[in-house]
Amino acid sequence: MGSTLTVDNIQGATTAANVKMPAGAVLQVQQAYARGGVNADSTSFVASGIDIDFTPKYATSKVLIQVTGCYDTDAASRQMYAVIYRDSTRLDNVSDAGSTGLASSWNNGERQISNFNIMWLDSPNTTSSIHYELYHKSGGSYTTEMGSQNVRSTITCMEIAGWVLYS
Repeated sequence: MGSTLTVDNIQGATTAANVKMPAGAVLQVQQAYARGGVNADSTSFVASGIDIDFTPKYATSKVLIQVTGCYDTDAASRQMYAVIYRDSTRLDNVSDAGSTGLASSWNNGERQISNFNIMWLDSPNTTSSIHYELYHKSGGSYTTEMGSQNVRSTITCMEIAGWVLYS
């Protein structure tokens, strides 16, 4: 025999102002696209145009950044490096001063055209808008290209919760 439950009103024990998200929960995801190559012709990092403005909801969150696209060494025996910047801060140097980047490509034999994928877990400690962008440089006084071959590049940011009370 079945039972029937009839109620006039159901009210939860907590409201949205008291929700505690578990560590590792994804709070928001944003993605931006770029297409078209940007050359680097020196050993100084230059902006690639693969960028996004991202605003974390909570200062205690982490931001997982993933950048994908295509690079081109433009000739044989060339090297290039890539790194992610948060505003004016080079992220590979935050905990490892002296790093040459987050990714590198070298081919001694022939011109190299290939895809890249870079991930970085950032701790920005802010709720203000952040500008993340991929920068790149050549390994010498020659030209290399990021975002080449008219391949769509993407940059994705995911805000990851820590153990705090969110509202």
